[in-house]
Amino acid sequence: MIHKPLLNHVLPLLVIVVSAACGGTGDANADVPMPDALSATLNDGAAPDGVTLESISEGRILFNARATCSACHGANGKGGQLAPNLADDVWLNSDGSYAGIIQVIETGVLEPKEYPGLMLPRGGLGLSDEEISSLAAFIWSLGVRG
Repeated sequence: MIHKPLLNHVLPLLVIVVSAACGGTGDANADVPMPDALSATLNDGAAPDGVTLESISEGRILFNARATCSACHGANGKGGQLAPNLADDVWLNSDGSYAGIIQVIETGVLEPKEYPGLMLPRGGLGLSDEEISSLAAFIWSLGVRG
């Protein structure tokens, strides 16, 4: 059994150390072209309430840097050995909706289904509601393809 209060202090540090040891995020924050399907979804007003180009951009920066999500999920959510790909159609702990993604970020994944890495509530970093919304917007945008 894992002592959860200990995880609240140790896991975020471990993620940062692993990220640094693996070279950090590299150029993951470099400008990434927006897929045509995502641009059309945003322009047509078909995106969920609260999802804007700005929130997606802020979420991408959080994902690949401050929140260290990329340490487990890979640069831009392409997956890794510790956590699943968030840019495909397979969702292990959510239905892939914007609201579902927010819920997973808020509550964490303390009992992963297929990968060894667990995710603490709010990433173990005390992310604000605004940061969670931006992260969810970015993760949601990964699934919008043409």
